[in-house]
Amino acid sequence: MLGNEDIPRLSNYELIEVEKAVFEVSRKQKTQTIPVDLPRENFWSAVRQLLYNLDTECSETIRKEGGQTTKSQLQSRRLNTLRTCVNDTTRLRLNAFAQHAILSNLINKQAISHSSSRTLHKIDWKKHDPAERKFYNGMIDFTEKYKMDVQWDGLLNGPDNFIEEIEIATNHMNLQEFNGNEELDIKNTIPIKSKEINREWKDPEYDDEDRIREIEEFPYQVSHVPPKSELKILDRNSSELRRIKIIKDLNDPIIAEDGTELLLNAGDIESCSLLVADTLIAAGLAEPAPV
Repeated sequence: MLGNEDIPRLSNYELIEVEKAVFEVSRKQKTQTIPVDLPRENFWSAVRQLLYNLDTECSETIRKEGGQTTKSQLQSRRLNTLRTCVNDTTRLRLNAFAQHAILSNLINKQAISHSSSRTLHKIDWKKHDPAERKFYNGMIDFTEKYKMDVQWDGLLNGPDNFIEEIEIATNHMNLQEFNGNEELDIKNTIPIKSKEINREWKDPEYDDEDRIREIEEFPYQVSHVPPKSELKILDRNSSELRRIKIIKDLNDPIIAEDGTELLLNAGDIESCSLLVADTLIAAGLAEPAPV
């Protein structure tokens, strides 16, 4: 259960005393700049147990009687008031601890350098929570780090007290430092790729008869020239013309075989190559117009 790990379970009378102590500590802390003493050991553990007990009672009342009854509303108001008081008290105490830690660090250092006897009120940690002491020590550490970053001693006591930053080499020490002046004869062997030997290319057994037979079987692949039968078909297609009639206006001109541009409109009759004529007819822009 929450709050029962650090201290034994408190009785109802003890919980009431803890609740009164919370408001008393809050009242005193509001008028003090130093942390006020806590009334008992493990004070915040007891407060945690008190809040858990009040929260359980409030939830049980709402479950049995509903959230609109006078009892449930009073318990909720009591719980919220106590939580607000705990929040304010914690804020005031942490501010007091932080201020005391910073001032004690600065004043003690300055008093030592000027042989002064100025000191702050010492904190009796037996009357404070262990978590508060951890917070206090952390503030001292942060103060020391800040003073190192801004060169605090140099700012107050002159340039002779500035600390120069020293770069620490992170590389390894030379092995010669461990052997006096004796030189170490260490040779690193680096693998070198062997050079490839240029060898003469030997043609496979491939005579002239094989070449002639290959040319006869695949003349188009060898010479990159189409066979005569295909050339005749291409010549015939390029020389033949088809007469067509334009049935829709063409937005873009047509480039003829000789490179001229033809802008055709609906009703025009034109003789075009078979490729152009078939394309226009397939697109629905023209129709055959035989003589």
